[in-house]
Amino acid sequence: MDLPKAGRDFTIFRCFLAIMMTLIRLHYRRVLVGTLFFGLAGFLQFNAVDDGATLAIDLLITSLFMLIIGLLGFIGVSLFPSFRVVMEIGALVFFAMAVLQRSSFSRVTDGLPDWILSCSVFFFFALLHHIIYGQWWQKSGLGFAVRLNSKFKTRQRPEEVWARLVPNPNDLGAYYTKTLRAFDPKPGEPGHFVQKIGLGGSAVLELQIEVKECSPFRRFHYDFHADTSDRNRTFNRGTCDIQLTDLGADGTLVEISEVNEKLAVGEALLMWFDNLGAQVSASARAVLDGSRDWTLIGKMRRDVQALS
Repeated sequence: MDLPKAGRDFTIFRCFLAIMMTLIRLHYRRVLVGTLFFGLAGFLQFNAVDDGATLAIDLLITSLFMLIIGLLGFIGVSLFPSFRVVMEIGALVFFAMAVLQRSSFSRVTDGLPDWILSCSVFFFFALLHHIIYGQWWQKSGLGFAVRLNSKFKTRQRPEEVWARLVPNPNDLGAYYTKTLRAFDPKPGEPGHFVQKIGLGGSAVLELQIEVKECSPFRRFHYDFHADTSDRNRTFNRGTCDIQLTDLGADGTLVEISEVNEKLAVGEALLMWFDNLGAQVSASARAVLDGSRDWTLIGKMRRDVQALS
């Protein structure tokens, strides 16, 4: 009588473990950076207190503090992905304030009311958010080339994977993100398409696509760019390559490589923190295998569908 229950408990545990490993792989960059700066700030605070504790004790307390912050970070980022940047920016704010409190600047703030100090935290957070992720990076023209690599295995056959990962003008709903609104051939320009990706409601992202290679069930390679102003023409352009390898009874090996020739600094940094290559891998595999999509891409897809 206990075996079926034990089996169910083991299955639940395996599912929970798989989910946690996925979340760790997707969010470890942001949580590690945030935990590091929270830990440095905590050490400055603990070490500043004259309680007779040795350096070893302060380091031990800091380590425990970082462990708690790391666990809370993974839970918070996973449950509230829309507020994920709080992890790294909040850590920077906390660290900066700890440094200021250890400097001569602390004498200036000693006489200020608590409400002013509290408001300054939110102001500093907003300022850092604007500096790191603000649209001014796009206007400045500064950017980085970004390469996103995704590699995963799926139980599906190559022809089934092809139908979900390669846009089909005659079956937009088959595309794995469910956000494809158009993939229209351009008259008189073979291999050229206009791709429209839904952003919610009537908003769409429009890209110009030039297919360089289309070998069914094996490789799909294309260039893309967005029609923008002359100032931003160097942004939002690059290449994407999808390669499928037939593994026989084991399914299909999928390799996706996307190169963005230039992304604004803030956007490139956000992609790095989001670990977007791993997000694409986990999202595509979840959709193909029919499991729950825990990625940021999955959340975006559900948000767009809710607004459509």
